Amino acid sequence: MDLSRNERRLVELIFVGKKIARVDLAERSGMTGASVTRLIGRLLEIGLLIEVVERTGAQGQPRRLLSLRADRYLSAGITFSVSRMEVAIVDLAGKILTSRSVDIETSTALSVAGAAQAAIAAMLTDLGTPKDRLLGVGCSVPGNFGTMSNILKAHSFFPAFDDGEVDQAFKATFEAPYYIENDGTAAALGEYVFGGRIPQPDPMFFIHIGHGVGGGAVIDGRPYRGVNGNACLPGVLYPYDQPRPSGQDLFATLNGAGFAIHDFIDLDRLPDSAEAALEIWVERAGKQLSETVRVATAMFDPALIVLGGRLPELVTDRLVRAISSQPILGPSRGLEAAAVEASRLGPRAGAIGAACIPFFASLFSAAVADDGSPYLNGRKPKSRP
Repeated sequence: MDLSRNERRLVELIFVGKKIARVDLAERSGMTGASVTRLIGRLLEIGLLIEVVERTGAQGQPRRLLSLRADRYLSAGITFSVSRMEVAIVDLAGKILTSRSVDIETSTALSVAGAAQAAIAAMLTDLGTPKDRLLGVGCSVPGNFGTMSNILKAHSFFPAFDDGEVDQAFKATFEAPYYIENDGTAAALGEYVFGGRIPQPDPMFFIHIGHGVGGGAVIDGRPYRGVNGNACLPGVLYPYDQPRPSGQDLFATLNGAGFAIHDFIDLDRLPDSAEAALEIWVERAGKQLSETVRVATAMFDPALIVLGGRLPELVTDRLVRAISSQPILGPSRGLEAAAVEASRLGPRAGAIGAACIPFFASLFSAAVADDGSPYLNGRKPKSRP
């Protein structure tokens, strides 16, 4: 996609508004009506937008509203757990069209990339979708970046990503442009774009409960990455040698109570007898996470803090209630802690967030830095004969 900044701005507004009239686009974008009409004409021509007629029953001409054509372009999102990766194909409405789960327990970075590419190709074939409609591949990685282009240290539970060759392996394998982000940043972006909140909360801070305790923030319409892509990591508040409000800590708590839990999928099959152990963890984790809420409020003054990640929705909802029941002091006298809500995407936030990265990079004005360079950590595929 080679859209101008103004075209991207209009697409971004339509993403948010779902259905919107040209006159409203002109008002919200600050562009003239003539400019909007000209730019919308091209977006209609390439099939990115559709025009729908809204009949209200009143006299006069019906309103003609613009909307994204959800199936015009797709994106692939990849997320990881201890032994598996989930690969999903997502459309422009944030709907997961199809997904596959692939075993990666003993894989190398190159084999992980090959398995992901094979899954993407097979799913596109099943959908009857040409490859040129795939805008890119977003990878939500449980690790930290050493530079803007290389993963320096993956989470210890993911040895396949600990060989320093992830970037090269992905570049050599994927047939579409790909983008790498840590899981907290990806989930924050997906929640911001597809969470359905109007107006969008900005700034928005996301607390990501995966195997560890991660996070992400969206500020002025773009994910805040920091100089190396490692910003917004609340896990630093919780030492590794002590109980933490993390998924891995929850597994250990439940295993210690006699319930065999190895990965997040096992939490969906917890017996009723695990309720007491789960409640003890939720109460303790809620108290701990209230400190993240306080610190994030002080650092970012967010319009909203969202809690989500890999936990089942019922557990996330209980954590939010546990946090909200705490008397959280504001960051300074006269200031209150930011409101906290559960993710509206639930555990799907990982796949949708990862897939949202190529959408953002290709279609949003905020994805272009002030100097005109790409803002996100994107890579073009290797040249092929």
